[in-house]
Amino acid sequence: MIIKTHVSRTPFQENTYILAKNNEVLIIDPGDRMENILPYINPKDKVLAVLATHGHLDHVSSAKKLCEKFGCPFIINSKDQALLDHLKKSCESYRQEYYGTPKIDIDIADKKALSIGPFDIKILHTPGHSQGGVCFLVDGILFSGDTLFRRSIGNTTFYGGDLETLLNSIKNELFTLADETIVYPGHMGTTTIAEEKKYNPYLNL
Repeated sequence: MIIKTHVSRTPFQENTYILAKNNEVLIIDPGDRMENILPYINPKDKVLAVLATHGHLDHVSSAKKLCEKFGCPFIINSKDQALLDHLKKSCESYRQEYYGTPKIDIDIADKKALSIGPFDIKILHTPGHSQGGVCFLVDGILFSGDTLFRRSIGNTTFYGGDLETLLNSIKNELFTLADETIVYPGHMGTTTIAEEKKYNPYLNL
């Protein structure tokens, strides 16, 4: 599997991940304008789906346009529907461009796994940053959204956030993974489960 990372050119500096295997592609957390993401996609490749770890604007801003362009489904936990419903207002509040609100095509609220083309995805439900927050485990690699960062965790002061819930999500879901699991977070650089167990100050209080 090939993983390409695009850091958004917005103040959020969010990571969008493009996963490619056998000329088929998944897009995770498209938080920048579509035109900035397209160069990471080989024109010969087929985009199978757009996935979001949660519904905040910096993770879904171009989801609608990408799904329309490639004729592919938008996949997210419907427990974050309220965030999608307020996407336009959120963009206005943060003075970000609004590219339309994506419609949920595949709801993963009750799913623990999903197979899309050559990709087998394990879905880890990790509320705390948002009510519908999830992480995706693909080929042993974790895409953690805003649940877990390198030596940090997601903000829990937003709507639907709760610190105790987030910490429990990390300990009960993510820290049960193999120590060598590489973590690709929604912001900042990569890390591993072992590093976060040892050095993350929020998990070692």
